[in-house]
Amino acid sequence: VALLLHDICTNPKATHKGIMATQALPKGSFPTMITPFIEEGEHAGEIDYPIVKRLVNWYIASGCAGIFSPCLSSEMYDLKPEERLELSRFIKETIDGRCALVSTGTFGGDLSIEEMAEFTKKIAQNCDAAVVITCHLDPDNEGDEVWKSNCQKFLDLTPGLSLGLYECPVPYKRVLSPELLAWAAGTGRFLFHKDTCCDEDQMAAKLKAVQDVGEAAASFRFYNANVETIAFSTANGGAGFSGISANFYPQLHSWLVKTMQDEEFAQDPILQKQVEDVQDFFSLAELTVCVNYPASAKEYLRTCYPDFPISSYCRKFARDGGEQPVFTRQDTIRLHAMHRLQRMISQRMEVIDEKP
Repeated sequence: VALLLHDICTNPKATHKGIMATQALPKGSFPTMITPFIEEGEHAGEIDYPIVKRLVNWYIASGCAGIFSPCLSSEMYDLKPEERLELSRFIKETIDGRCALVSTGTFGGDLSIEEMAEFTKKIAQNCDAAVVITCHLDPDNEGDEVWKSNCQKFLDLTPGLSLGLYECPVPYKRVLSPELLAWAAGTGRFLFHKDTCCDEDQMAAKLKAVQDVGEAAASFRFYNANVETIAFSTANGGAGFSGISANFYPQLHSWLVKTMQDEEFAQDPILQKQVEDVQDFFSLAELTVCVNYPASAKEYLRTCYPDFPISSYCRKFARDGGEQPVFTRQDTIRLHAMHRLQRMISQRMEVIDEKP
């Protein structure tokens, strides 16, 4: 079953260390990959690359179309620039053509557009699309014209690079209007868009606006970050999912998107009911997923798969002398209950719950 799920994820190897801007990314699920860290010993706090490799292989075995790293789930703002580059390079090497990889290229702060463009050029050598954080092109939230002007400048500074967009909530969530998203899609440069508006009406308007662009936006793909509306966005032309719960049960997101994009889905009430059931599980389980995330994902994998030696340590919580989150007995009960439910649902859908 895992191999069948993976059929939609085939991604030809790049001709210039990345996908040409005219070649679309595969439809499906792009987990926002967590970054494992070594918790103790001489290398405490460093990226745990053996665990990174196992995570990558797990996502692929679970049918994921691609991987998004570094991203906010990867604790990207707590990685050094050289770590971001090395993490992206290592993941791409591990993937070895089996799925796509998109990596964040802009990190804001005091960086100018020119400086962000230079780093984007570097990380683009490691991935299939270098992702632009939308708020970094309008740091003071001055409006669509400012964003569009800065985006055009960024495009001019990165000629030929395949890019993506991410409405990241940090440092602030810059949600793009349907008109602005359609303009970006029409440039032909953006292959990936991670949408975080979490609103069905806005999503429908965005998807319609992009569809109206026509052939110029043929390579543009819309990936919903809001798992509660993944069935809605997929039914309205979305390409898939890119969100945090794919770090818990990635096989189910892959299954849902693939099933809904199957030609038989519209005429099969059994499949429609199965999708409804999986969507209901996603919506309820997200309340547990979000508690102490991304440590919750690491704790889930550590305790539900005892042979997987991942640490729940997060740099995000260690920042400025902070403490790591404590998982109470109730937290653990909820994580394990969620695991049992996802296994039951996977078995009913005849989807393999792969071990990381």
